[in-house]
This record gives sequence, structure tokens and C-alpha cells, in this order.
Amino acid sequence: MMSAAPKQCARELLEAVPPVMRFIRGYVRRHPAEGLLVPQFRALSFLGRTRDASLSAVAEHLGVSLPAMSRLMNGLVNGGWVKRETVSENRRQVALALTARGRADLEKLRGQIRRQLSQRLSPLSAEERKTICSAMQLLRQTFEPQSAGKPNKA
Repeated sequence: MMSAAPKQCARELLEAVPPVMRFIRGYVRRHPAEGLLVPQFRALSFLGRTRDASLSAVAEHLGVSLPAMSRLMNGLVNGGWVKRETVSENRRQVALALTARGRADLEKLRGQIRRQLSQRLSPLSAEERKTICSAMQLLRQTFEPQSAGKPNKA
């Protein structure tokens, strides 16, 4: 039986996450929904989870500079996926939010990715899939960012 020591868990996590993310990025690259590129998909995903996100918060999440994020965001705004809104508490602060189109296209692409992941996981036994689901729920609870912005309930 595998060790449950924190170091072993960390090692397994570092080994398991990159191939899963490569699978998702590869799918987005090969099947761009409505012309979305991987960084745009990642930005939309972040905005779908974060209410009143600032340009800085999205740039930090993607690991890009503010000028690069500004260019990427201009493309998403011009494409109708994202809108800029003033924050009610501070009229000088601009928040980024998904438009109806952005939400619909993001959900469409996420559905396609879920189907591909489902196909990849289908050869596993029901017990193995249950183990993966439990582990993913634990990981989400452990690593969900509490300070990246307010969770989006929509």
C-alpha cells in the first residue's frame, strides 16, 4: 500500500497534475471553441470563478505581465466574452466579468473537456473513479484560493 505521508502525497500531486493539465491544454489547442486560445480559456475560467476580478488578479493567475494581460483582455472584450464594470464601492476600480457569450462559450468548452476526460477515465473501475473524485474534492477544499477574489456564485 502507498504511503500516506505528506511528502509522498506532495510527490504524487506534483507528478499527477502536469499530465492532466497537458491533456486539457492540448484539447483546447486542438479544438478552440469560438476561436479561444489557451490563455484566453484560462482567463475566462478564472473570471467564471471570481467576482469583481481586477486585471492584476487575472495577470497574476496566468503568470503574465500587466501589459500582456491588458492586450489579452482587450481581445476578450472586443470579442464579446468579457465586459469591464466599475466597482460600486470604488468608481475608479474596474472589475472584469464574463458576458453572457463568455459564460456560454466557456461552459461549452468545459463540457467538451469534461466529455474528453470522461472518455479517458471510463476504462477505470467504479472504485478507482470514486477514489479520484474523492481526492479531487479534497484537493479543491485544500487549495481553493480564499484571497483571489470573492467566489462567484453564478
